[in-house]
Amino acid sequence: MGIAERKQREKDSRIKQIQDIAADLFYRKGYAETSLDEIARQAEISKATIYLYFKSKDDLYYHIVEPALAELSRRLIRIADNRTEPADVTVKKIIDATMEVFFNDAGAYHLVSSYNAAVFKRLLPKNRLDNLKGLMKSNLSQMERAIERGVEQGLFEKVDAKVVSIIVWNCFMGIIQYQENRMDAGRTDYRRNTIVRAVDLFLKGLKKE
Repeated sequence: MGIAERKQREKDSRIKQIQDIAADLFYRKGYAETSLDEIARQAEISKATIYLYFKSKDDLYYHIVEPALAELSRRLIRIADNRTEPADVTVKKIIDATMEVFFNDAGAYHLVSSYNAAVFKRLLPKNRLDNLKGLMKSNLSQMERAIERGVEQGLFEKVDAKVVSIIVWNCFMGIIQYQENRMDAGRTDYRRNTIVRAVDLFLKGLKKE
């Protein structure tokens, strides 16, 4: 491994350490109650080190949430663009991709699930807030597209695809939060299995007899 590559890996590792600690504190204590000083203490680095990578606390928050939402958005668009498969398959793939992204990046998931538009409207620059809102809207829209296609295919009952997609996403988030709040350390994690069963029931209700 060359010197440049080793330095880049060390930089990436340091950034991830800062983001992981910050995400946990933002989630447990709230954005306003978390300081860069506390993040630095837990990371066992100086506050100045954080400023080497992030301009401010809101910059750090944004760079935790935005990459996860952007990656999910890219994946969901690719899935929804496939118009050759049955819509129920597309819906399941959308949910599977969402679970994979969020479960592999718990810190970003927690911040997305606890996102408060009214609070962050005051904290984030408008362009960044608009970008986050746009990504969230896009991810919701891909589910809406899949449901609309199911109606077009004659697979689903005629429904308001937007309303149904909102219900599905709320169900997804609700299951994760409900199960997570009741999970003891070392106990079985039922979130994934519960979501899979919920989607199966949801699709059963949508499908025409």
